[in-house]
Amino acid sequence: MRRSLLPIAALLAALPLAASADGMPDSTPPAPSSPNSPTPASPGSWPVPDAQPVAYAVLIVSRERVDTGTACDIDLYVQDQKVSRLQPEGEIALNLPPGEVSLRLQTANSGLCHGGIEPLRAQSVQLHSGEVRKFRIANSESGLYLMPVSSGS
Repeated sequence: MRRSLLPIAALLAALPLAASADGMPDSTPPAPSSPNSPTPASPGSWPVPDAQPVAYAVLIVSRERVDTGTACDIDLYVQDQKVSRLQPEGEIALNLPPGEVSLRLQTANSGLCHGGIEPLRAQSVQLHSGEVRKFRIANSESGLYLMPVSSGS
């Protein structure tokens, strides 16, 4: 126990104390801020920069239901780049730039899941800055697709 206190005592001894010659704490007021400086802060806090507008949209893709018709993992592609492998009951949230985004789903070719040749059907989604869009993976006769989820669900 005594050994663990020695480094702390040495650290405290090395810290400079903000006191005047009479031993009282220094009460010098802070320098006035210039008109070009950031928002003035209260004493003891960091200045807060101006808030920047949100420059991305959030896309949430989930496999929370059994609508996929497969127990295999599903790969999610955004703009033809694989971004995630979703397992059953999996979910991912992506921050994406606003604009038109191409999304594609494919059964993962791993383990016992060899999908063979699948049509690589892509969906297009228009995202707006600051919005949150949620989709659920579903299955139809033509393959896997993303079904929009209403905001009330």
